[in-house]
Amino acid sequence: MQPPPDSLYCNALEPLVAEEVHRQLQSLPSQLVPYIKPAEVIAYALNRLPPFYATSEEGWQQQQLRAKTQLMPKIVVAVRQGLAAVQRDPLKISTPLKRK
Repeated sequence: MQPPPDSLYCNALEPLVAEEVHRQLQSLPSQLVPYIKPAEVIAYALNRLPPFYATSEEGWQQQQLRAKTQLMPKIVVAVRQGLAAVQRDPLKISTPLKRK
């Protein structure tokens, strides 16, 4: 997994959490999935996990390995909790962030 292009620093957990969200979404009932915003679940999980920032390719690889070996069980739980939190209020209205 590669860091996002054009970033001077990035959290190595972001792609791992996003992958786990998409993996867990596949196991949910298909009629529930349209009501879940993956970005909300990802943000929920990342806010409950320690940051794993990197500023170099070598640091990125090291942080990815460290996250996979030390944090995967916590990532799975944080995503599961995020899915439950988002499901509690499927009619909540929110305005997505705009990229600058």
